[in-house]
Amino acid sequence: MPMQFIEPSYPENTDVAALRTAELFGMAALRLWAAPYREPELAHPDWRDGFAAAGIGCGGLGGFDTLMLVVTSAATKPLDVRCLRCARLGQDEGLFLQLLASLQQQRADLAAAVLGQWLPPAAQRLALEPAQALADAMAEAGLILPRRRAADPTDAVLLGLHSQPQLVWVH
Repeated sequence: MPMQFIEPSYPENTDVAALRTAELFGMAALRLWAAPYREPELAHPDWRDGFAAAGIGCGGLGGFDTLMLVVTSAATKPLDVRCLRCARLGQDEGLFLQLLASLQQQRADLAAAVLGQWLPPAAQRLALEPAQALADAMAEAGLILPRRRAADPTDAVLLGLHSQPQLVWVH
């Protein structure tokens, strides 16, 4: 697989306070979904409640759930998803937001590049449709992710496969 570069729109450790509503929703959904994996001994709020409160129906709910199933099943590297209280954005949380923004802006090429950060080619193809369903459902609910400028090219994220696939939620 040839190496590719993608410029992240969200630098690692971006201050969460600087995010807009749609970005906060996407980040919170991801963190809430991951919380039971991070701390299985604790009770956590159900991520689905946020979808209901935002007016996102079955299409978006199913899209998110399927996307996360594909990502957790086929991830080629550990993912940086922070705890619920963290005031900084993890690298993969930023890429998740970039994925959704790309799809809302009809940039499937950029979305595929983001998915390539986490997934091998076959899994990328499986993940694209549910990711699009989520992005569309968010847009229908008025949760439009802003177009963010990519970071400095020296901060580019290298896309590539790792030999030991595993999923680890880190803080």
